[in-house]
Amino acid sequence: MLRALVRAWRRATTRILESRFAKPISRMSVAVGGLLFLAFVGWHAVPGALAGSTPAAAPVASVAPEPAHPLPLPSPPASLASAAPSSPTVDSVANRSRASPSEPVVLNQASVDDLRRLPGIGQKRADAIAALRSRLGRFHAIEDLLKVKGIGRAMLKRLRPLVRLDPAPVDVDH
Repeated sequence: MLRALVRAWRRATTRILESRFAKPISRMSVAVGGLLFLAFVGWHAVPGALAGSTPAAAPVASVAPEPAHPLPLPSPPASLASAAPSSPTVDSVANRSRASPSEPVVLNQASVDDLRRLPGIGQKRADAIAALRSRLGRFHAIEDLLKVKGIGRAMLKRLRPLVRLDPAPVDVDH
């Protein structure tokens, strides 16, 4: 009985290996095996890939997410503003607030700190924007920001409502 099974097994494997599908099947099995291996490695490389499985070496820190658009700080009443000069901490906190459509960054007058109020603009890009402005003399269009390394069409689309070329004109009613 055992010999009959071994003979049947050999006949089946010979027929499979000599068929025209042997090569594609073997290539597909190698590809599937490779994908399974990569999935296994990826699963073990990412902490918490499965629910409840976190490695002991990587502590999980709970950090509250930063709000997308924090509210601007209220300005002090006129009576307090004239009585005492504002402290430097209040000014620096006001400068670090995110840019918004109601409080845009004026590109042709902005300092590096003002430019850093924009999302996605860190120290290096702010320095690059300031260098480009000094090289051009002034920005003539918001699209001039595309000349800065790291600013593409997608980022320009995000920045467009948050920047102005020049300050808004002041209406003087007589």
